[in-house]
Amino acid sequence: MIFYRTISVILVLHCVALAGAEAQQTDSSTVADSLLLLQLQRSMQQAAAIPTIQQAPAAPRSTLSTNPDLSAIGDFRSSYVSVGKRKIDLYLNQLEFQVSSVVDPYARADFMFSYGKDLNTGELAPGLEIATLTSTSLPYQLQLALGKFKPAFGKINILHPHAFSFVDFPKLTENYFSPEGMFMEGASVSWLVPNPYDFFQELSLEIGRIESNASLVRGENGQLSYVGHLKNFFDLTQNSTLELGFSGANGPNQTGFSSKMGGVDLTYKWKPVQYNVLQSFTWQSELLFSNVRLDETTAAKTHGVYSLAEYQFAQRWFVGARYDYSQYPDDVGRRDVAGTVLFRFQPTEFQILALEYQYTDRNYDRNSQGVIFRIIFGIGTHAAHQY
Repeated sequence: MIFYRTISVILVLHCVALAGAEAQQTDSSTVADSLLLLQLQRSMQQAAAIPTIQQAPAAPRSTLSTNPDLSAIGDFRSSYVSVGKRKIDLYLNQLEFQVSSVVDPYARADFMFSYGKDLNTGELAPGLEIATLTSTSLPYQLQLALGKFKPAFGKINILHPHAFSFVDFPKLTENYFSPEGMFMEGASVSWLVPNPYDFFQELSLEIGRIESNASLVRGENGQLSYVGHLKNFFDLTQNSTLELGFSGANGPNQTGFSSKMGGVDLTYKWKPVQYNVLQSFTWQSELLFSNVRLDETTAAKTHGVYSLAEYQFAQRWFVGARYDYSQYPDDVGRRDVAGTVLFRFQPTEFQILALEYQYTDRNYDRNSQGVIFRIIFGIGTHAAHQY
């Protein structure tokens, strides 16, 4: 009996010892975990207290890039004319290379070189059409351009052939200037006129030497030519605009005297906002008056006019018509009257296909009719044309 009691006491004491050991082990584990957590917290606090080495911020990328924009535009034609020795022809009419870039935050530069077909030899001849330095930050809404450019006489002259809807320029442009218009070497100043009324006005004045043409020549010694233009632009509705312009020019001519010219241009454009890629309509007209001094007592007073209309009836399809009447600057007895019909297909902004038929009535030579098919193709970055 004593033996069994002794065994029971030993078992109880053993259990109490085991429980105490487990309790002690649990306390030790809890303490260890607490110490580990405290150590991690202290490490995080020390890391937060140490200043981190920050990466140097990247230099802001400038929006001004001096890499030039390069483009090339080709004008390939196939033609038939009813007069002349070569009635059917297939040729590259012109190839233009354009280089444009900002010079610095205050100016940009534009250059246009061309290989055009010589009307006399039929061969491609190189030439410099545009070379200008244009200001971009003059005060009082002024802009200055220096170099060689197309002066702002009328609406058509500022355009290059590939930017014109029709295959050829109007007869007044050809007869009074040249097949591609008038060029000048000098200075051009334009001013955005402060206007309290709800329309846009721009006045431009240009002075320099004109590249010799039917009306004006470079002149000798200190003789210069002067060209002025006033543009008035109206927003008629959300879908339509109207532009009215007045032009004037004065300079030396081939006889050694001076030529004076005045012009009026009117352009209406309709392009509905809802169908802007599917439909559009343009009506444009221009009238030119010329007074060419032939000698001390004689002056030739002539004029020319054209009126064109073009309608876009689908996303890539255009149809147009044009009427021309033009005299010659130094001969009041000669005149051309022409009617032109145009079909134009523009698959993309980099390619244009145009088919033009023209009948010309002349009072000094045989009447003629002709058909011209033109393909314009372009590569590279090319600036948008003027509206």
